[in-house]
Amino acid sequence: MLNEEMQVIFIFIERKRHDEFFDIFIVQGDYMNLSAYINIIFNGICIGGLYGLTSSAWSFQCGALKFANFAYGASLMATMYLTYFGIREWNIPAFIVMPLILIFNFGLGMLMRKVLLKNENRGTQIITTMALNLIIINLVTFVFTGFPRDMALLEKRLYITETISIGATQFTAFCLSAVILIGFNTFLKKTWTGRAIRSVVQNRDAATLMGIQSEKILDQAFALSYLLIGISGMLLITMFQAEPNYGNYIQTIAFVVCVSAGLGSLSGAFGTGILVGVISALIQTLLGSQWNDIVLFGLFIVILLVRPNGIFVSKKNVAKTF
Repeated sequence: MLNEEMQVIFIFIERKRHDEFFDIFIVQGDYMNLSAYINIIFNGICIGGLYGLTSSAWSFQCGALKFANFAYGASLMATMYLTYFGIREWNIPAFIVMPLILIFNFGLGMLMRKVLLKNENRGTQIITTMALNLIIINLVTFVFTGFPRDMALLEKRLYITETISIGATQFTAFCLSAVILIGFNTFLKKTWTGRAIRSVVQNRDAATLMGIQSEKILDQAFALSYLLIGISGMLLITMFQAEPNYGNYIQTIAFVVCVSAGLGSLSGAFGTGILVGVISALIQTLLGSQWNDIVLFGLFIVILLVRPNGIFVSKKNVAKTF
């Protein structure tokens, strides 16, 4: 039994940027013991895994498919609101709400690709999706109001030892994120459609000569990326509050993760997301939440200077991103 000075207590620290709550483990006294640091790292790994899944969808869109989608964050935020209202406010069973949201996201992705992203000019794509981002944010604010929403799930903890534990919701979200990303990578490498997507990404002209309908494949690929957005949004709402501007914050995190890992590297985005989660948890505990963005973006600039292609993409193999 630990003495009173070394007893670990749990507190919740609210992040002003987006009302995000982290389980931070503080030890009474002037220092923290090893168990407290392990708890913080576990917490960062779980949240970082969710950051990794969230970033993978954007990395797939911008890095692999070459579509500049700046409505990504707003789409994710809208998914969080739809999940909350469907389950909490409209009392629709989760097993009905979730498939409907995934179908909606798939259809939205297909529609965006066919209508808004048909023009391959990057400048046009950026302006169009930035306009769509503002439309979605204001539409969500008008329909659902700007009041923050959360699922208010009762957090249960899984105890590894007497002093080391992990949130059940966070652990479940991390495991689902890892399984989904592994499944998506397997789909890209083992199925005919996945191999067709990779072929079109690597050389569209050659893929067309081999009989692959490139435009149709790109439509399907972009729609699949919106399935990942739908899954990410449903997992995020279990841990974080949804508010209209939350999409901008998570898109910034996704940008840092994707560029640091190397655009198009899905496994790299997942690994970098975990790294960002751990660093963020340690920064907020040791230095305070006000230092979080300063340190993260400072490290981001250093990575750009040292590894401009990304941590997980070599200079000789920039094109091989999956």
